Amino acid sequence: MTTEIEIKDLTVAEDSYYKTQRIRVGNKNFVTPIKAIDLNKCQPSIGISNEIRGINEAYKIFDSEKIKKLLRSDREQEINNEIERTYKKYGSVEQVNLCFTEFEGDKLPTEEELEYLTNLAHVHSDITPLPLLPKLARKVNPDNLTNYTDFIRKAIGTIEELNNHPIMGILPMPVPSAFLPNILQAQLDLGVNAFCLDFQGSTVTSSKTKLRALIKFLKKADLLESVFIYSLNLGAGRLPKDRDIVSAKDILSFGYGLDVIGGQHIRRRLSPEVLAKILSAKKMFENSIRLFNKEDYGYYKATKSQIVEEVYPSDSSIPLSLLQRIDGNKGIEKLFNQEQQGFEAVHLRTVIAEEHQLLKYLGKKKQVEASEIKALENIKKKK
Repeated sequence: MTTEIEIKDLTVAEDSYYKTQRIRVGNKNFVTPIKAIDLNKCQPSIGISNEIRGINEAYKIFDSEKIKKLLRSDREQEINNEIERTYKKYGSVEQVNLCFTEFEGDKLPTEEELEYLTNLAHVHSDITPLPLLPKLARKVNPDNLTNYTDFIRKAIGTIEELNNHPIMGILPMPVPSAFLPNILQAQLDLGVNAFCLDFQGSTVTSSKTKLRALIKFLKKADLLESVFIYSLNLGAGRLPKDRDIVSAKDILSFGYGLDVIGGQHIRRRLSPEVLAKILSAKKMFENSIRLFNKEDYGYYKATKSQIVEEVYPSDSSIPLSLLQRIDGNKGIEKLFNQEQQGFEAVHLRTVIAEEHQLLKYLGKKKQVEASEIKALENIKKKK
C-alpha cells in the first residue's frame, strides 16, 4: 500500500464542488485551489509572487529510442542536473515538486523503460506521478483494458520497491467513460488517493459527464473528501478568429472538484512545411496569443496594444512593456496567464471559505456563460 497524502481543513461550497483544503506531503504543505507553476514557462528576469506558489511542475517526454540512448550515455545525468537546476532557479525547498513523465510510444513501455520513467519521476517529485501514455490511452477498449490496468499496477509496484513518497495515479480523460471506473479502482485498491486527470488538450466542459461520473463513484465509495485531484493538459476552449474576447474554460475546472490546474504540454506534430505556413500567417499568430483576465474570466487577444493595456492588472510582476511587445517575447503570455490564474485560485479560497456560494460569484464574471454556471450547479444535484 502506497503512502497517502494527508488532507485537512476541507471546506466544500454549498452550491457546487468548489472546495478548499490543506494538503500535507511529508514536511511540506499547500492550500487548494492552486495553479501549479510550470517551470518551463518561467523566465530569469521575472519573479513569481510567493502568494501563488506551492506546487512546481516539471514535464519530460520520452520515446523508446530516447530512453535507450539515455541509459547508454552520460545524457541521463544531464537530464537530472537540468531538472535540479530548474527547481533551484525558480522554486524553493518549501514547495512541492512534481515531475511528470510522458511515454510517446504506441505500445506499453518495456520493463527497462518503465524503470527509467518511474525512477526519474520519483527522484524529482514529492508526490510521484505514474507515467502518462497518451497514445495508448486513446486506444483503450474492452480487449486491451486489462493490459492497461495491469500496467498501472506494475508501475505502482515498481515505485513501491523503494519508496517514501505518495503516488499520484493517472486518469486519462480520452478513455471512454465505461472504462474509467476500472482504471480508478485499480489504483484505489493499492492505496492511491492522489490522481492526475490528463485532459490531453480537451476542455473541462467537454468532459462534464465523465467528471460527474467520477464524483458519483468517489462519493458512493465514501472517498470524495479524502482524494486530491490534479488536472493536466487542460484546454482553454475554442478561440474563434473573429472574436477579441473568448470565455476561459480552464479556470472553471475548480468547480468540478479539481484541486489544481497544471500545465499544458501538448505538442503538435506538424511537418516543417505546415509549421512554416502557420508561423508565417499573421492572423493565426494573433488569434493564438491570448491573455487571461481574472476580472471577467475572458481570454483577450494579446496582439492589440489597447487590449493589453485594458487587461493588464496592478498585481502582475510582468512589466506591461513586455506584454506590449508580445510578438517579440515568445511565451510571455503563458507566464502571465499562469500568474493571473494563480492569483484567482488564491482568491477563490477566500470566497469558498467565507461565502460558500460560488455560483453567485461566477455570475459576476461577464465572460462566463450562463450554461456553464448551470452545468456546475447540476453536477452537484442529486436529481
